[in-house]
Amino acid sequence: MNKNLKANLKILPFFSLESINPQSKTNILPFLKYQKKKGEILGLKKGVYVSKEFVEREKLKQEFEVYLEFLANKLLEPSYLSLGYVLSKHSLISEAIYELTSITLKTSRRITNDLGIFSYFKIKPSLFCGWRLIKKGNFLIKEATKAKALFDFLYFQKRGLEKINPSFIEELRLNLEEMQKSDWLEFEKYLEISKSKKMKKIFKIIKEELK
Repeated sequence: MNKNLKANLKILPFFSLESINPQSKTNILPFLKYQKKKGEILGLKKGVYVSKEFVEREKLKQEFEVYLEFLANKLLEPSYLSLGYVLSKHSLISEAIYELTSITLKTSRRITNDLGIFSYFKIKPSLFCGWRLIKKGNFLIKEATKAKALFDFLYFQKRGLEKINPSFIEELRLNLEEMQKSDWLEFEKYLEISKSKKMKKIFKIIKEELK
């Protein structure tokens, strides 16, 4: 059984005890612990794993980042990629981003494993929007639009309303010239949904800065 199981696990992008055998964990758990100890299986989070061979194959395809984006979606569901990670893709921020940042409806958390750092920020249901399902290679990825990634990024800035000022915006070092008119129109939609005084004040300052 273990030989067949090991072969099957090598083709899965991730797996859990329940996905292998929903009926009984008793016989599977010792096998997984042994394989993990040998380094044949990598832990992604509690109860979720991937085979080292699968990871190595993805690295050879030179599309490893796509696989990590897929994992970011799957390690905590529902979630979509956003914030600094997506802003970096659109050149809206210059500094390197070393973790995959996502928005979720679940409790905010950070998952660290051998493949990377995955950070999640909880948002209210009405603002869990503005993402697209994108086909990348063999994976489907939920990723925020440029406008929503910027909105999310500013939304989670820990600064009180009284401290929102032009210097605060400058400190963020955002390349706002990368935003098009259509992006700002989309951004304004999220402003209305949020009903956030802080976000409306931020947007007012940004418009003044861009004049």
